[in-house]
Amino acid sequence: MLRKTLRSIARNRLIPISCLLILVGVAALSVAQNTPRPASPAKTYKRISDAEIKKHVDHEWLRTSLVNGLTDYWLKASIMPNGFIQENLDRQWKPWGEQREASLNGQGRQLYSMAIGYEMSNKDKAYLDGVTRAADFLLKMRDAQHGGFFNRTTPDLKVIDDNKTGFTSFAIYSLATVARVTKNPKYEAAAMQAFREVRDKMRDGPFLTATRNRDFSAPAARGGGGGAAKGGGGGKGGAPDGPQAAKGGGGFGGQSGHNLNVHMFEALLGLYDATKSKEVWDEITAELVAMEKLYDYENGFLPEGFDADWKPSGRGGAGGGAGRANTGHMFEWASLFSRAVELGADPKFVELGSRSIDLGLKNGYNEAVGGLGGVNAAGQPTQMLWWPQCEVLKATAHYAILRGRSDLWPVFDKTLAFVKANYFDTKEGGWFEYYVPGTPREALPVSRQVPGATNSLKGAVDGPEWGSYHQTSMYHDLWRITDPKYKPGPGN
Repeated sequence: MLRKTLRSIARNRLIPISCLLILVGVAALSVAQNTPRPASPAKTYKRISDAEIKKHVDHEWLRTSLVNGLTDYWLKASIMPNGFIQENLDRQWKPWGEQREASLNGQGRQLYSMAIGYEMSNKDKAYLDGVTRAADFLLKMRDAQHGGFFNRTTPDLKVIDDNKTGFTSFAIYSLATVARVTKNPKYEAAAMQAFREVRDKMRDGPFLTATRNRDFSAPAARGGGGGAAKGGGGGKGGAPDGPQAAKGGGGFGGQSGHNLNVHMFEALLGLYDATKSKEVWDEITAELVAMEKLYDYENGFLPEGFDADWKPSGRGGAGGGAGRANTGHMFEWASLFSRAVELGADPKFVELGSRSIDLGLKNGYNEAVGGLGGVNAAGQPTQMLWWPQCEVLKATAHYAILRGRSDLWPVFDKTLAFVKANYFDTKEGGWFEYYVPGTPREALPVSRQVPGATNSLKGAVDGPEWGSYHQTSMYHDLWRITDPKYKPGPGN
């Protein structure tokens, strides 16, 4: 009956065919998921006063800490004359190793960081030059024959991996961000073109997250999108340490069923922010409808791994409950739900994000040190990666400032002090990749990527694509919402 109705709607051209595909996927989810969902709340949210914000967050410090302490170093060290971004950098910001690759993940993430550095540096012309060169290099990673972007190339643009992967999210997000901060329509057009290709050729039910082969005709091998580069590039869900809940999951990997890609949704929000395109907003709202159906209301989080029938699958791990639950992603989803409401989504998604924060803190926060993770299943100290700490800071401050969660300030304050003490490289600039409770910095191995090396790395192509993306995202969101000139968006 449903499919007959949809065909009738399509024949009469009441809605676009692409929207019908979303509706079919959402309808399938309604069969698979029958959990109760809250009604849209009447509650409105009000940003706290500047005086209250200043007790916890220094607006100007956010700018100088990002620009002077992080992106200035990346700008000078990583962007080559042709725009290729060299990620493999040692502690002194010099290239290390032999691997030289441009991945959509790395080139896109670092381009995003440079674009935000340009915005927060008061539009420094040196940043504009670097951003333009890096964005133009990314555009050359596009497949002129079949469309989409190659997943990996060499610095001279020879193709290493021709799959069209979920990491296209970082092409969309970075190009949209470049368009927003530079006002150059070329990059907006490229971001919209990439969005339409993913929407029409890389859909997985109601979501934009599928991985396809070069001509989009069939699914490509999954596993982080790394292709030929070291057996898969180490998708974030498969990281061996930190607050990961299930190996091979987290919205990037997995060999069967379905996965959510937190960064594709992030890209959609960034693209809408840059373009205000109705096409993009229609996709966002349809995906939110599907996410609401998939949300685990019993435990309070959004699963990311599903079987063929869209039922949560895999180990519950750190997230609790059924399904692949990545604790760090709980904070990312919370931030994205709240940002979607700022842009016009139903305020009920704030409540879903708020519950996700609560579960993430309950299952992953280390009160003894003040960060996420740090203890393995055997109760022994283990690596605390940089990115979950950034996501805790971003989500807790965001909800404290915009969503009335003043109870989260102690977590934010403690985590910020922990990060300042253990991740800032005050000698060489930038951040350290990880920390192990109780182990002096000088006694730690260089990196998860290069056991036995003697210097801490500032960047790495593989592993978790170690760079400056999560730090930049955290700094920028806090800088944006702590600005005295901040104006609430359509959904508050």
